[in-house]
Amino acid sequence: MSGLLRIFMDYETTLRRVVARYRRRGEDVDDLVQETFLRVYAADQKQEIRDPKAFLIRVAKNLAITEARRKEHSTTEFYEDSGGSDVFVDERHGSVEDQVDGRRKLLVLSQAIASLKPELRQSLLMCKVEKLKFRQIATRLDVSVSTVEKRVAAALIACNAYLRNHGYDPAEFGAAGEAKARTGTVLKMAEMEARKVND
Repeated sequence: MSGLLRIFMDYETTLRRVVARYRRRGEDVDDLVQETFLRVYAADQKQEIRDPKAFLIRVAKNLAITEARRKEHSTTEFYEDSGGSDVFVDERHGSVEDQVDGRRKLLVLSQAIASLKPELRQSLLMCKVEKLKFRQIATRLDVSVSTVEKRVAAALIACNAYLRNHGYDPAEFGAAGEAKARTGTVLKMAEMEARKVND
């Protein structure tokens, strides 16, 4: 297990508390904690992080604040229109089974990403974590857009294969949509990206 993943797992409860200050829904907390790991993992690939714990906490807080601001500016319903207090449930703390399952999935997904060739991993993280467009990645890496497309597609397909080879259904990592984990989009888009390359 990588040092960064071990630190993340040791401080996951702390990160969940930090995020829960700004986002109440358990699904949001899960998403943001997992996105925190991916962003820090991507940053760690570029340069060594001196204080991973502090960096994880800062990234988690920044993501939570950004998400809170984004949601604040989106359309909201009036309380009276929502069906009253019966529909409000404190989802900050999912069941123990959900938390263990989420940690297990994060571990296997991070192992899948770590198993990629460096150029595939770099392109995948730039695309899915940094949210860069293929053209931007191509410029940064000084390669063609076609090369970036092929690398991202190959990385996604390799992640799916890794999960299948280790007894997991890749659909578990994103088929439920955004509710479980944003990292699931990495796997969910594999087929679409592969089709783009093959067309």
